[in-house]
Amino acid sequence: MKPSQRAFTLEFVVTNFISGQHNTFSYQLEGYDKEWYYLKGHQRSVSYSNLPAGTYRFLVKAANNDGHWSSEPAMLTIKVLPVWYATWWAILLFVIITVALMAIILRYFWERKSMEARLKLEQKEKLHQEEIAQMKMRFFINISHELRTPLTLILAPIQDMLAKTTDKWMKEQLNYVNRNANRLLNLVNQLMDYRRAELGVFKLKVEHTCIYKTVKENFMFYEKLARTKNLEYTLISDIEDKECYADPKYVELILNNLLSNAFKYTEKGSITVRLTIKDDQLQLEVSDTGCGIEQDKHKRIFERFYQLKNNYVGSGIGLSLVERLVELHHGHIELVSEKGKGSIFTIYLPQNPNAYAENEFYGSSEDAEPEEVHSTNSKEMYIINTEKDDNTTEEDTDNKKGCILVVEDNEEIRHYLYSGLQPNFCIKQAANGAEALDILKDTQVDIVITDVMMPVMDGIKLCKQIKQNIVTSHIPVIILSAKTDVNDQMQAMQTGADDYIAKPFSLSVLIAKVQNRMRTRARMIEHYAKSAEVDPEKITFNAMDEKLLKRAVEVVKANMDNPEFSAEEFARNMNMSRSNLHLKLKGVTGESAIEFIRKIRFNEACRLLREGQYSISEISSMVGFNTPSYFSTVFKKYMGCLPTEYVKKGNR
Repeated sequence: MKPSQRAFTLEFVVTNFISGQHNTFSYQLEGYDKEWYYLKGHQRSVSYSNLPAGTYRFLVKAANNDGHWSSEPAMLTIKVLPVWYATWWAILLFVIITVALMAIILRYFWERKSMEARLKLEQKEKLHQEEIAQMKMRFFINISHELRTPLTLILAPIQDMLAKTTDKWMKEQLNYVNRNANRLLNLVNQLMDYRRAELGVFKLKVEHTCIYKTVKENFMFYEKLARTKNLEYTLISDIEDKECYADPKYVELILNNLLSNAFKYTEKGSITVRLTIKDDQLQLEVSDTGCGIEQDKHKRIFERFYQLKNNYVGSGIGLSLVERLVELHHGHIELVSEKGKGSIFTIYLPQNPNAYAENEFYGSSEDAEPEEVHSTNSKEMYIINTEKDDNTTEEDTDNKKGCILVVEDNEEIRHYLYSGLQPNFCIKQAANGAEALDILKDTQVDIVITDVMMPVMDGIKLCKQIKQNIVTSHIPVIILSAKTDVNDQMQAMQTGADDYIAKPFSLSVLIAKVQNRMRTRARMIEHYAKSAEVDPEKITFNAMDEKLLKRAVEVVKANMDNPEFSAEEFARNMNMSRSNLHLKLKGVTGESAIEFIRKIRFNEACRLLREGQYSISEISSMVGFNTPSYFSTVFKKYMGCLPTEYVKKGNR
């Protein structure tokens, strides 16, 4: 029966048609009634309502008018179906849903507690990292303070010595020490400036003043440097006579940092400074045509100690300090830059007096303290990192053994190496790997000494290009680098470098290593010159040169009897230009292409003469000579005796 049919009536009769009215009935709904019920009178039906779902058996028995009951009751099975939500599958579903909800709730609270625990742990870790950062910063600052005293004691005596010495070499060495000690002092001062800004020591003192004068004064300080680097250097302003709200000392500090960066990263093109007022904002813009900054690095460029992965070395402090000083002015800084096309830094300083607090104005009632020094760096310190020396030295190539190519982007180090090596060797100079490759195309070089970190092409790429080019693969490469990590050294050596010297280096050690390589090479070429045999395995240092020399020997032997075989044809068969073949053979064997051909021919002639199977006339033809007389003349000049004399010596 359906759940909606739980109310019903059952009627029953007996088959006694004569005295059916005198029958008595008894019934029980098994599963619902606990006992038998008797019907009296003429009642022949029974009703049930709201029966629970389940299976029942309705039993009924009858008695006749004599009171005899039927032995077996009549039976009717009744099944009442439950409502849908009381079915087993519905209950199972409800149980599953309940368990799932409980699991979700428990998981929610568990994840919430876990998240709270993670957040607490992250907060602790962040605090711990900040404490470590602060400790490091304090350490650096303390070291900076400690360095200033010895640096002062270094610089002061050097300046006295420079003023009194008249020796040219001594003055040059002292200038190196003076400039680089000043660079170190500049870095120390920058670090101290940043820390002072971070701790709030810098107090903003805004004045209503002609800021153009401050900008122009600092702009003009870099004019000599712009002329030295041959850069177009321009100041554009439309507020020459207007007064603006700004702290002139901090504007000077900001401009010096930006100009120092611009000159450091700009080798050609222009640097422009623009000053204007627009939308109630003082705009100071410094643009250059330097190396530029990749788009994804723009946000990180102002982070403390962050440095781009390029070949320029810096402290990573200047731009971070600039941003803090701009924020101190309640302004902001914007950067527009594209890799390889230059950068534009624009500073925005509000010109509404209401943007500044009362105590931020110069001469306020709270400004009872004496005026503080805004920066520990003078303007001269900012220009130190970008200046270059005009080092021109006449080179006397007489009595020099070997040619060395020095590849170094830092002009002072390059000139220092030049000065140290120039007395003994012929020196070629390049500022980067690309320039070095151009020199190697037309010049015979015995050793390359290169830095690693350089613009355009670094030292590792240069070394790889040299070692993979058949024309230059024989040239030893010595790498000078400030990178002292073992992995960096392994990378250089795996690229093919012959030696790796860490900076700071000893010039005397470098010279000794260069001389040792020169001597080894000279002994090998001397041994080759004295030997009649051409053995590639004994006179080459790498597989590429050995393979080339074997190929050269095969080409000459294949054309042994060809009197018209020239250096040009030799170069064609080697798939090289004549000049490249000449440079290569000269570098490996110490001989030109013509001399190399002649050596192999006379080596073969000597072998044939010793065997005695052919006449001199036949041998001269077999080794590529038109006439026996010319062969004899050249043979005597090369071997020191006539062919006939050589045969007699061999017989003895």
